[in-house]
Amino acid sequence: MQADLLNHLQSNPISNMPVLGFFENYPLDKHVIYNKSLILIGTSDYSWAYLSVPEPNDLDSLLEKFGFESLYFANVEEWMIPQLTRNHRIEWKLLTNRYYLPEEIEVEPTDKASGPLDSSHVGYIYQNSAYKDFTSELYISERIARDISAGIWLDDKLVGWGLTHDDGSLGFLNVISEYRGKGIGEAIFRTLIRGKQENQKPVFVNVEPQNKQSINLLKKLGLEFDRAVSWVKLA
Repeated sequence: MQADLLNHLQSNPISNMPVLGFFENYPLDKHVIYNKSLILIGTSDYSWAYLSVPEPNDLDSLLEKFGFESLYFANVEEWMIPQLTRNHRIEWKLLTNRYYLPEEIEVEPTDKASGPLDSSHVGYIYQNSAYKDFTSELYISERIARDISAGIWLDDKLVGWGLTHDDGSLGFLNVISEYRGKGIGEAIFRTLIRGKQENQKPVFVNVEPQNKQSINLLKKLGLEFDRAVSWVKLA
């Protein structure tokens, strides 16, 4: 990424965590600037347009310059939706709350044994995912190969796992139903958080607002609410 763009994004590191994370993992294909606002385009599973818009009045002019070259948008705040949908409809939208871990907080390790995931686990993770409409086996395979992951095995069975998304956020946390309530989810989160901290990377998670159990766990571990953000596919 160009030094001037990187400096611009780092001037507001919390709101731009997913933008910085994505373009650390994937090349920047194109960018559009209007005043202090940016649209940056890069390709993981789709060609994503990441929004960094500190001044709401900039968005219409920014979108006009962008020309909707991609219809997949990330880091979308709710106030942006009316402008994005002025001439388009929403095909799908995934709304989440973003939580982040302040740098000064250190999370204690878990006493449960865990290990990294590998390509042999991809099909199993996909089949047990609640987000099949938003992911693919190829995407899961790529994330395991590119970043940290953690799994816990009991009775010779993978019973819980977590990995990262293309923006570097922690995600895909899942525990097989009959093994829930045993602290496995917390153990996986602790392992992933410490992995990020050891690599000196920011820790953040996007979780659906209705997922109260995960939200309570994040708060217990010291993560703080930042803002609501969505991934949006327009048509």
